[in-house]
Amino acid sequence: MIKIFHFFIALFVLSSSIIAEENSAMDSSVFPGQAKSLFVSYEGIPSKVYVGQVFPIKLKAIISNQTFDDVMIQASNSTNIEIMNPNSKWETTGDRTYFNTYYFKVTSSAASLPSITISLLSNKIPLESQTISLPKLNCVQLKKDALFSNVIADSLTVNKYKTTTFDDKSNITVLEIDAVNSNLKDFILSGIAKNGVDSFSENATSQKIYYYAILPNYQKTFEFSYFDLPKNKFVKISLPVIAENDEISTQLGLNPKESIFEFYKSIAYAVGAFVFFVIFIRRKNLFYLVLTLLLLTLFFLDKNPLNHAQLKENSSVMILPTERSTVFFTNAKNVPVEKLGERDNYVKILLPDGKIGWTQYENIIKN
Repeated sequence: MIKIFHFFIALFVLSSSIIAEENSAMDSSVFPGQAKSLFVSYEGIPSKVYVGQVFPIKLKAIISNQTFDDVMIQASNSTNIEIMNPNSKWETTGDRTYFNTYYFKVTSSAASLPSITISLLSNKIPLESQTISLPKLNCVQLKKDALFSNVIADSLTVNKYKTTTFDDKSNITVLEIDAVNSNLKDFILSGIAKNGVDSFSENATSQKIYYYAILPNYQKTFEFSYFDLPKNKFVKISLPVIAENDEISTQLGLNPKESIFEFYKSIAYAVGAFVFFVIFIRRKNLFYLVLTLLLLTLFFLDKNPLNHAQLKENSSVMILPTERSTVFFTNAKNVPVEKLGERDNYVKILLPDGKIGWTQYENIIKN
């Protein structure tokens, strides 16, 4: 009886050892006969996240194997989660400890973090790997209103903004906005008919956008809100809307040649030239003939005949003179245009349909 009891004890110990080895094999794999040299941990998972929020998770790997030349990461079994920087490079402290910070974005309240597999590679061949399962997230959907910009951030700052005439009924407001640890690229307002992010850039944990909004010319303030994570509340920003005479905007549909000032200026040139020519006929004084010719020359120069050019085929015309600006027009063939101004490597042009935008200088062919 005692022998039978000892037999079952030995069988239980053996089966437990086999199960433990199988579970270990699911989480870590090494070549036969090779000691485990990869140990991975994580930190920084928040207790609560909001839908749309971008948050970091820091991975730590202790690697005693000195024969690897690269570290590969694979994510699997995630739901409603985006990895914002999947190609982030690992850094080392010099004591066989490596760190990497990945940024995750929640796209739904039913989000779940992935399982992450870290592998050591040598000549692109896996040497060893370890899989870790990240814990369950507590996701919350924020209550939205017309002022909410969809941005969730540690901080947000409007560096500068400018409002200029868009057409006879509207103004265009352009804002330069900086934010830290945010989803700033998602900035949008539901209460504005036409608005959006014109260009986006980021550096480490900070993001920057140029945002534009087409507003009715009677609107006196521009307001929006974002969710401040440290304060755990919505923060409202209110800016005065004061239209300025500046040519930073595209002024779509606003042809400067059709302004009332241009009309009266043309009439003044014509009347002046006619008056001086009549005086010349009566007095036979060449001085008045010179004045007549001068006014006619100014009239023709004011019409910018020297600024007529061609826009090369397949050229992009953008809202703002920036590298990542929104493209609103692309031509299938050469198009006659008029140059209205220059800024850095961009030229402001007037299209045949009266729309105005910016294109790169290399897209312009002089007549």
